[in-house]
Amino acid sequence: MDSLKDQLIARALEEGFVMARVCRPDAVPEMPERLAAFVEAGYHGQMGWMADRMAWRGDPAALWPEAKSVLMLAESYAPSYDPRDVLAMPEKGAISVYAQNKDY
Repeated sequence: MDSLKDQLIARALEEGFVMARVCRPDAVPEMPERLAAFVEAGYHGQMGWMADRMAWRGDPAALWPEAKSVLMLAESYAPSYDPRDVLAMPEKGAISVYAQNKDY
């Protein structure tokens, strides 16, 4: 029988996530410093909540001290088609991938 971890990962993939992993909340000890450097450099743009919640995002145990594990999920925002196809259609306007749909 699969472990609970294996079942969680399998279910996440079934639900459409492209990757799923389970780790301890303290598995990435450099995370607070890396996040602080990211925000300090302004890479968070207009997402002020990232700066406001750095303590939580940098240390999951700060938000949930009782947590023993963290389920990390990855979702792809890449379209299922080649967004550059529109470049061969001069009668169409090319817009950012995140803003377009496959129907042009």
